[in-house]
Amino acid sequence: MKLIKCLSLLPRCVSPLQKCYSTELISLVGIPRVRITKGENRYLLVMIHTHGYTNFGRVIVRGADVDNHLKIFDSILEEMEPLGICSKCLGGGRILNDEGKKTIKIYGTSRTFGTADHRRTKNVLQASSTYRDFKISVKK
Repeated sequence: MKLIKCLSLLPRCVSPLQKCYSTELISLVGIPRVRITKGENRYLLVMIHTHGYTNFGRVIVRGADVDNHLKIFDSILEEMEPLGICSKCLGGGRILNDEGKKTIKIYGTSRTFGTADHRRTKNVLQASSTYRDFKISVKK
């Protein structure tokens, strides 16, 4: 009897795993987590996910030398929408990327999207193989 009760719970355990390894979610893995340019730039922290799977999203950082943060978000939408990926901006700021000294400073705010969680941005950058050896500092 206990075995039957345990087996009846199996679909509840397997269903979340099926969603986690769904083919729609695999497309998120191919998207680079960090894409920033050298020098002082504006950046955005963005949550991307497949439509309907908001619990299985991925946080990415995009930065560019542009006039405002909206241009960065527009380029993200142009990149993600053809793939069927939804984007939600979590905020923005500025990044000073000095590749010669291997330092990155994260600071500031976006007038359009508000302030990003700079510590979360730092974690995403440190997880990237490109910026793993960099000294990353956060200013408030």
